[in-house]
Amino acid sequence: MRVRYRCAVLVAGLLGRFAFGQVAQPPLSFEAAEIKLNISDSTESSGNLSNGRLYVRNIPVKLAIAEAWGITSDDVYGPSWLNDVHLDVIAKAPSAQTPDSDLRLMLQTLLRERMKMVAHIEQREQEVWALSVWKGNPKMKPSELPAKPEDSDCQVGGGPARVRLVCEHMTMAALARELPQDAGRYVDKRVVDLTGLQGAWDFTVEYTPMAQLETSGGLTLFAALQAQLGLQLESRKVAVPVVVIDSMDRTPGTE
Repeated sequence: MRVRYRCAVLVAGLLGRFAFGQVAQPPLSFEAAEIKLNISDSTESSGNLSNGRLYVRNIPVKLAIAEAWGITSDDVYGPSWLNDVHLDVIAKAPSAQTPDSDLRLMLQTLLRERMKMVAHIEQREQEVWALSVWKGNPKMKPSELPAKPEDSDCQVGGGPARVRLVCEHMTMAALARELPQDAGRYVDKRVVDLTGLQGAWDFTVEYTPMAQLETSGGLTLFAALQAQLGLQLESRKVAVPVVVIDSMDRTPGTE
């Protein structure tokens, strides 16, 4: 899975390691990892998280924290320098089959060990996009659950006048994560799954890109979701879990 620095919250994973009364488990750690400051003054950043490896170049600390929890940087609260200090990270898990979710937990461990990060989860009220079923039953084909969460995938195609989003093995939680990545001009904040739909689905949705819509009109993403999938997005204010950084070093330490 590519590291794309916009994604909706993985609520279950976010809260699971902080649950009250949970028996502490040894933290997952990379087999080998290098983390250092990037002082290049470059405006370009890149990243990849897959196959038991993590590589990020020149990303703000705040984005590294967001990636570690699978959330957006808007859901990370802490000192202002988190946006100003940039990092390079190269890390390897013990196995190439390590799930992406475990790689993120390993990144949390790395930030705690090398940058003395102390963080906690709390609920804060935010404006979100609420994803729900629109007027009756969904218009999607039931599918098999993916073997791993990251196996849920959407491919973006089409052209300048039309976006075609083809999704396979998508749970509604995965779709909530996907929409801000693939339809960012429309979906500019966190998406929360309120559909109540279980299982996975295959579907295609086609809509007009925002740039084309502004000049020539067309079908919005919101109208397309209703007409083609039987889903809707509504802006609501709800309490959601966020990551709060209590303290953290500005410079990574050594092992």
